[in-house]
Amino acid sequence: MSSDERAVSEVVGFVLVFTLVIGTVTIVYAGGFGGLDATRDAERVNNAERAFDVMANNFEQLASGDAPNRATEIKLSEASLSTTSNRLTTINASGIDTAAGANPVAIRYDSGTGSQIVYELGAVIRVDDGNAVMIREPDFLFADNRTVVRYISARGSGQGVGGSTTTLVRGEKQSSRLLTTQSPATNVTIRMRTNPERAPVWESYFEREIEATTGTSSDYCETTNVDATTDRVVCYGFTVDSLAVSRVRIDVELT
Repeated sequence: MSSDERAVSEVVGFVLVFTLVIGTVTIVYAGGFGGLDATRDAERVNNAERAFDVMANNFEQLASGDAPNRATEIKLSEASLSTTSNRLTTINASGIDTAAGANPVAIRYDSGTGSQIVYELGAVIRVDDGNAVMIREPDFLFADNRTVVRYISARGSGQGVGGSTTTLVRGEKQSSRLLTTQSPATNVTIRMRTNPERAPVWESYFEREIEATTGTSSDYCETTNVDATTDRVVCYGFTVDSLAVSRVRIDVELT
């Protein structure tokens, strides 16, 4: 083989090896950083979930009278935090003249990547690509044929913050009131308005709890659509030995 041929072979070999190295680096870079982005996004939503659990616990302390106010720190990291419009929830039974109701806002964390964390009526709900799961139940008691409901009614609609910042959710207790008691309570009816994505988990929660406290299995609950942003969950026709409903109003400020 001549020296010219050896030189050409060496150049070709170098080009092939260099192309292979660049291609490998590119594939690792694209795949690796894509995986890192997905891991980072999942972790920041998990952090928000933990923060919402702390916030829910703080609000329960306010409702119990353990403190006049509480603040919860939530890191956004390119997400947004907002309070929604008020949505009505009522509980009624035979013999009660006026339904016991609350009209709270929901507090919503939106990751911007298909996941949301929502605090609503004392419960914390996580939504991933339209699929919702209740990760913390509300401050309701269904047990021993008794129903005790304490509405934690957050107030302060239309607020919103976003970007890469740390936000404080400040809650201050404004009032506490016993709305109704009834013993026994027959033909109990629960009506709740919520977002269509979250309606199924509320229906499942109420159905499960009602069956547990009454000891009977039945289709107590159903969901109907109101409009593009609202579904109505209705549970009716059950009886308990006693029913008590109270409401705690908490002013919420995002700062």
